Amino acid sequence: MKKLIAVLMLMMTVSFAFAQEGTLAVTFKYKGIVEGYDHVCKTQVWVNGEMVGESKEVKESVGATFSVAVPMGTNDLRIVNLALYEGEWEEHTIANEYSIDCYWEGEYNLKAKNKFFMLHDIDNGTTVSWKKMPKAKKTKK
Repeated sequence: MKKLIAVLMLMMTVSFAFAQEGTLAVTFKYKGIVEGYDHVCKTQVWVNGEMVGESKEVKESVGATFSVAVPMGTNDLRIVNLALYEGEWEEHTIANEYSIDCYWEGEYNLKAKNKFFMLHDIDNGTTVSWKKMPKAKKTKK
């Protein structure tokens, strides 16, 4: 009987530990890509300084949606797009001589199911939302 209780307690502890993990679905897309600059890219998700997953490699014009497992609760997040340039992956940032910064970082209280949307608009910068894909701003001509 003691063994049965011990096994049940162990199962409850394990199931409780797994219940503390949620999912984060990330969708990213680009707008205003200049001809000849449609890079192969991928987006990475970092939680509390650890990479927890990344998208498949796609052309910027295609974009992607992918999901990663994340710890529930308040966490430091960094969601960053990388471009493949001359055989090397580099963050798509102004510091790396791209026209806009393609990342978001901040603290967020993650739930069991989370959705995050990033629009990288070459003319207007990166816009993010936790609800739906941001609308592209109209570019002045």
